[in-house]
Formats: sequence, C-alpha cells, structure tokens
Amino acid sequence: MRFVWLVRGELWALKRNRRILMFLAMMLGMAAIYALDGEGTADFLPVVLIVSIYSGIWQMTVNSLVEEKERRTLEALLVTPVRPLEIIGAKAFVGVALAASMSVLILLVFRRPPGAPLVLLLGIALAIGFATASGALVGIVARDLKTSSLYRTPVLAVLVGGTIIPWQDSGLAIAEVMRWLPTRPVQELMWGGWTGEPVPVAQHAAVMLAYTALLLAVDARILRRQATTR
Repeated sequence: MRFVWLVRGELWALKRNRRILMFLAMMLGMAAIYALDGEGTADFLPVVLIVSIYSGIWQMTVNSLVEEKERRTLEALLVTPVRPLEIIGAKAFVGVALAASMSVLILLVFRRPPGAPLVLLLGIALAIGFATASGALVGIVARDLKTSSLYRTPVLAVLVGGTIIPWQDSGLAIAEVMRWLPTRPVQELMWGGWTGEPVPVAQHAAVMLAYTALLLAVDARILRRQATTR
C-alpha cells in the first residue's frame, strides 16, 4: 500500500514534466530515421534502445530525487516507515514503464522480428535495471539540480558512449575487459537478440545483475544513513 501511494505521487509529478514527452517523441523520430536504412538496423537498433533507456530513466530518476530534496519532501519520507528500496522503486517505476513502452514502440518502428526475442528482452530488462540503480545513486548523492548536472552529464556520457561502441568488432584487448564492465554486456545482448547471432548470455546477465544489485545496496545504505542523521 505504501508503494502504491508513492507511485501515485510519481505519476502526478509526471503530468507536469513535458520534457519527457518531448524526449519520447525525439527518440521515436530517431528510430524512424534509422529504420529507413534496412541494412544498418543491426547496429542502429541497440544504439537507439540504449540511448533511450539510459537517458530517459536517468532523467526521471535523478530529477525526481533531486527535486524532492529541494522541496524537502524526501526528508519527510525518510522519517516515515517507508523503506529506502520502496522509495527508489517508486521513483524508478514510472521511468521503467516509460522505457519499456518506448522500447516496444521502437521495435515496432523497425518493423522486423528480432532473431532471438528472449535475448533482446533480457538485454532491455538488464539495461533498464542498471539505469535505474545508477540513476538513483546520482540522485541520492547530488544536493540539488545544479550539482546533479555536474555528476550525471559526464557519467552518463561515459556510460552511454562505452555501451553503444561495438566492442565485439573492435579487435582491441580492452574489448575483453569491457565484457566485465556494465557497458559491453547489454550492447551485445541487444545486438545478438536483434540479429540472432550467438552471445554469452549467462555471462552478460550475471555481470549486469551483479552491478545492479551492488548499486541498489549502496543506494539503500546511503538513504538509511541520511534518514538516521535527521
């Protein structure tokens, strides 16, 4: 019941956020442009999905947490029986729903069935989970919107840039290292799911789940600490 109450508050806040609707329209437009090049969709689809998921969820999660800090409503939540993970989950719920809906629309725009649908869905789900956990960390650590921009812009640039690079085609030694960082796994899963090419699914899923679980644990710990210091 507490979680439902928190989600309702996030949905109410979303109604006032027109930037998200503009962002959705921009991503769908980008997908439509890339979809015109039928031969390049194997590379374009993961790029559009990753940029849409990471950018959209980061904007929703970071802004929501920081705005609550500025209004001092987050402080009020921290002294209630609501658990930290419930707060994070409610903040992420709307972003996750939007990212999932946007992913479905993007796939429909490309008008081609994926070669391995379950692998593609796994890549999308893992990207959404990691984006939620990492975006929440930035929102929790940042004091206000200004400082959040200083944090999220370079981190998001590195994260998205490192993810959309086709490491499997680079032939560089660092490409193997990237298998164990939260960048190459989701890119390969989406690429393999779209093309049907074999990829190490179990390894990539384990890497992303480990990073996501670690970030969520850190998020909850910081929120608990903030609650006890008030």
